[in-house]
Amino acid sequence: MTQDRYAQLTGLTEGQVRGQIEKGHLPSLKIGRVRMVNIAALSQQAMDKEDWQ
Repeated sequence: MTQDRYAQLTGLTEGQVRGQIEKGHLPSLKIGRVRMVNIAALSQQAMDKEDWQ
């Protein structure tokens, strides 16, 4: 998912999304010159955390 679209859906600014990616809080992947939020990895992280709560 594009950073722009992720920002729209979450109510964050594009800068906040970019910052979370840079800090390693949001998984991402680069496709060509575009950095995308890796929704599949994010979903897996959420499922993994759900198991130990």
